Amino acid sequence: MVGHTNKSMVSSFLPMTKEEAGHRELDVILVTGDAYVDHPSWGVAAIGRWLQAHGFTVGIIAQPRWEDPDAFRVLGRPRLFFGITAGNMDSMVNKYTAARRLRSSDAYSPGGTLGERPDRSTIAYTTRVRQAYKGVPIVTGGVESSLRRFAHFDFWQEKIRGSILLDAKADLLVFGMGEHSVVEIARRLKQGGSVKSCRDIAGVCWAAGAKESVPDGDDVVVMPSLAECREDPLQFNRSTLLMYRESNPHCGRVVIQKHGTRTVVQNPPAIPLTTEELDRLHELPFTHRPHPCYRNQIPALQSMIGSIAVNRGCSGGCSFCALTIHQGKDVTSRSEASVLKEAKAMTKREGFKGIISDLGGPTANMYHMRCNSEAANKVCRRVSCLHPVRCKHYGTDHKPYIRLLRKVRTLPGIRRVYVNSGIRYDLAALDNEFVEELAAHHVQGQLSVAPEHASPATLHQMRKPGSEYFLDFMTRFKAATKKAGKEQFMVPYFQCAHPGTGPEETIALAIFMKEHKLRPRQVQMFMPTPGTLSTAMYVSGVDPYTKKEVHVAKGRIARSRQRALLFYWKKEEAPHVREALRAWNRTDLIGRGPQALVGPGPAYGGWDPRARGPKKGVRFDTHMGIRVERATAEEEKEETWEAIVREPATS
Repeated sequence: MVGHTNKSMVSSFLPMTKEEAGHRELDVILVTGDAYVDHPSWGVAAIGRWLQAHGFTVGIIAQPRWEDPDAFRVLGRPRLFFGITAGNMDSMVNKYTAARRLRSSDAYSPGGTLGERPDRSTIAYTTRVRQAYKGVPIVTGGVESSLRRFAHFDFWQEKIRGSILLDAKADLLVFGMGEHSVVEIARRLKQGGSVKSCRDIAGVCWAAGAKESVPDGDDVVVMPSLAECREDPLQFNRSTLLMYRESNPHCGRVVIQKHGTRTVVQNPPAIPLTTEELDRLHELPFTHRPHPCYRNQIPALQSMIGSIAVNRGCSGGCSFCALTIHQGKDVTSRSEASVLKEAKAMTKREGFKGIISDLGGPTANMYHMRCNSEAANKVCRRVSCLHPVRCKHYGTDHKPYIRLLRKVRTLPGIRRVYVNSGIRYDLAALDNEFVEELAAHHVQGQLSVAPEHASPATLHQMRKPGSEYFLDFMTRFKAATKKAGKEQFMVPYFQCAHPGTGPEETIALAIFMKEHKLRPRQVQMFMPTPGTLSTAMYVSGVDPYTKKEVHVAKGRIARSRQRALLFYWKKEEAPHVREALRAWNRTDLIGRGPQALVGPGPAYGGWDPRARGPKKGVRFDTHMGIRVERATAEEEKEETWEAIVREPATS
């Protein structure tokens, strides 16, 4: 719900109406699929404040009614350009579960209301801006644009779609975090340049027409065309691999991909923000509150309001994660002084109760971890610094993070500091002092970790460390917890149906869980999101690196069977577990013996009408003109964690 506001309430926010903007012409207007929260974790706010800090006037149009061009006229025509983003998440991931069912809420909308943004929001918003203002420059960015910049697989349509740049008919697409690129675009346009004059900016994609020249030469990488990707899954595999190989901003080359008569051109990635620049970004005058026009809470903010981001980027390079291709493999960390400054300021915020809910980032304990060889980093094309073996140049010193944790928790007004971000346990196990520090002071009763699987074959495809690393960390954490005199638990997250995972690997994980008495509350069913290596494997059935075939579970039945096995201990899942084991010829695991996963009884799949019970009908909604099945409460409970991210993409 959106209400009326007064000048005194909104003066500290970026304007959302002409009245708030003082009826002046703005340089840049940003359109977003999220509600406007003036917080550095909100990409649109971060980019807006960054532009403002560089001398540009900025306004925000949040969650406009996409059917009406007038909704995009509320701030007038911008002097320089419109910036379009779907929000902190891909709009399709935000709205649908891994089973392609409609979620019941949107964490980035007031009151969690679903339906405040269209599917593939970037395309819908850009179309309406074109109708509202002919000839205005349009720049798209954010996670949705970044990961769909080339030919990509759309799980919800089960097909290869072309670049979102062409579908949206935008002038430029900014990929990655975007701060440097967006400011440079604004500078050039302000100096009188055209949109075409911005085509050489790092971190930018643009589309050449049929009669326009495109880059060529040894420094240009030619991807398989859209047509080739659609005709041959192996070409799509190669296209994805090339995108990753050229993701290092220090040695990445120009990449081009033909789309019929047009060509999508990607410039080399932008150089990441330095520590000093990241400090400056987080120290901009954010209010850390939703715009006063909202009368209902923004659910995603509730998990972030007491958190402090200390880094961005991730060196892990997990196959199913888009962090490497969006935020970058190089981790940029804030300075200790900047984090302490924010923590001190937090103690003065209204409603603060002395608890910092999270001091972390995409991977908390990668704080100030980096490549120790500048020369090696400038030519490196590895996707992961840690897989298949840790690079000899990668620094793993936990001392900066330990020192930061100690200083923050001793500040006046701070009672507790927790770490709820991801912990890379194979790195944590290298420093027992860190594990003891974590267990003694920074765990809120439960520590969430993501081993993801136990099968060596699956973990290799995921580019995750072996289960022995997880078990070693679990042993260390238990010992450290006992030493601290506390009762704390580890909550593992596992994933099913990832490429490379068949019946044998799924059963191995279930047995592993039983042997180690692990009963996860949540299991994530693999979702082939745009731009990841795992999605390329899902489409092609082939590992992009080894070129070896991998098992791919497709369809509701195959994927549901894998999910059921990971809840073998739940009474309500027993019939589904038996059905899967019978289908896989592993009835030896049905019985009452110590090796059995489930006792004898009826067997039917999760897709069977009996699984819903006699009184539970299938719930449908009409959404975007299509009849879509709504997710069950149990499914949403399992997937809640994926709907809220700790360090969202900017722009």
